[in-house]
Formats: sequence, C-alpha cells, structure tokens
Amino acid sequence: MAKTQPSRHPPIVVIFGDEQHQKSVAMSHALAALLPVEADRAMALVTLDGTLSEDQGGPSFGRVVDELMTLPLLADRRVVVVRDADRFISAARERLEKYLTAPAATGTLVLECRSFPKTTRLYKAAAACGGQVHECKKLTGRALAGFVVDEVRARGKRIDPATADRLCDLVGQDQGVLAAEVEKLCLYADTRTTISAEDVAALVGQSREEKIFRVLDAAGLGRLPEALNLWHQVLSTDPAAAFKSVGGIAFVLRRWLDAQQQRAAGVPTSALAPRLMMWGRERELDTLLARLPAARLRQLLAELADLDAQAKSGLRSIERGVEALMVRVAAPAT
Repeated sequence: MAKTQPSRHPPIVVIFGDEQHQKSVAMSHALAALLPVEADRAMALVTLDGTLSEDQGGPSFGRVVDELMTLPLLADRRVVVVRDADRFISAARERLEKYLTAPAATGTLVLECRSFPKTTRLYKAAAACGGQVHECKKLTGRALAGFVVDEVRARGKRIDPATADRLCDLVGQDQGVLAAEVEKLCLYADTRTTISAEDVAALVGQSREEKIFRVLDAAGLGRLPEALNLWHQVLSTDPAAAFKSVGGIAFVLRRWLDAQQQRAAGVPTSALAPRLMMWGRERELDTLLARLPAARLRQLLAELADLDAQAKSGLRSIERGVEALMVRVAAPAT
C-alpha cells in the first residue's frame, strides 16, 4: 500500500484501488486516527453513498462542504466519508481542487474510490494540502505471499514463504479471504508459534485441482494403483469432474515440461520443487522427471488433446480415457 506523507490532521484522505480488503483496512485505520474512541461518531461522522443521486440522498458538492464546515460536536474533527466516490469526484473535480486550497480547519473529507490518478490536478492538490492518499491494489506472486507472512506476523506467529505461497495457491488472490484463513490457522496453531505446511493442509483442505495434481504425481512416480484410486475419489465427489479435469491435467503436464526445460538450463531440483508444489520432495521430483523426459510429455499432451476432442464428439468415455492416460504416464521409462 503506497501513500503520501501523512499529516496530523489531514483535510482529505483518499483510499483508492481494486483490492477491497486493503480498502476496508485503510478506511478503518483512517477513521480510528481521525475519530479516537472517545469521539461520538454519531455526531462527528457523516457517510454518503456515491452510487446514489442527490435526490436519493447521495453526495453533492454543496452538501459535502456544508458538512465539512460544520463545527464538530464532542470530537476534534468532523469527518465526511463518500464511498464509491468516482462519480462524485468526476462531477465536482474542479470545485474540490479549489476547496483544497483553503479546506475546513476542523473537517476531513474521506473519499473511497477505484481510480485516483497521480497525474491529475486533484491528486496534486490533495498532496499539497497535507492530505493522505492510499493506493490499494491486488497483489500477486511474492507480494501476495508476503501479505500472508505479514498477516501471520501481526498475530504473533511465523510462516515460511513456501507455506504462505501454498496457502495462496489453495485459497486464491482475495486478500480478505486470505486474512480470514490466516486468522483460522493462527487459532488452530494455538500455543505453537509457527504455522506449518501440515496446518495448511489440515485446515484449508484441498481443492479439486489439487486432487488432480495428486493423481498425476502418483502416476508420474509409477504408482498406478494409487493414481487410479485417487482418480476414482475425484469422480465420486463430483460427477462433472471428468470434463473439468482435462484442463488440470494439461496444466500439470505443461508444468512438468517447463521443469524439464528449466533443469536443462541448469536450474537445480531444489529450486524447481517449490514451483511444482513438491516442498521437501526433491528426490521424488528427480524420479518423476527421469521417468518423463520432454519428448514423452509432449506426446502425452497430444494424447490428452485427442482424448478431449473424442470425448466432446461422444466417440470416447473421458473417464476411461483418463484412466488409460494414467496407465501411459505411470508406465516405466523406455
């Protein structure tokens, strides 16, 4: 979350971006700083819905300024919040710029919106008058795993980056959902100070996609009975899983092919294992890649494409076709 240098009593706070959890946290922190616990928010806080028209009770520039100029009661400041403020900002941009040259001494305007470009005069006016601007954007990759690490640390515990990345794989990129899962994991860990990969596996569970990964891992290691048993478990939990699984199987095969290419370029197995969600299983990964050279993986991808086309044409059962493909993946290297 990037922000300008804060002032003690900012005349304006802007919270913008596409990540709702970050925006909610930023809003909570801003209001806590502006209106401490002893302040009567019923008297000092006005919240307006920017999606509503003026006739429906939505914000107008005149109403917002009148509220900001009103002397606060039972609080040091009067705070006016406009949520979903993009339309309000567009309609009142020039008047907001002028207002910020001489803002109310005891009023703070809080705008929550999706877009607030740094190149605009309004952004520069907000910064020039001592306002605060918080950007809340979606995170990916290492930044998302870092968010998980920080959330765990804030609760007095630790989680290693690989386990944090695993949690992101299972849960997705929604930071609000990730924060909720972190809360559950920390409660589950109880007096233990570290969140382990076993905790994540036990509490968060496995998605259908992960079960497909397990099926392919077992087949790739030559453990055909285990692979077929896992495949039947997938089918029993979701009748539509057969058709949904083709994309997951293709993803795994392509990921193995990419690992072959990276290893040929000199990337060690220890670096490849986390990328393939095989933490601590470097020996198994070595075995898998030795059994499935690049040429064989390309052939398996071609067979999977043929199976998909035949199944969609009604010429072949995809359930039986996947079983046959598992046999091919598990077959000894030639």
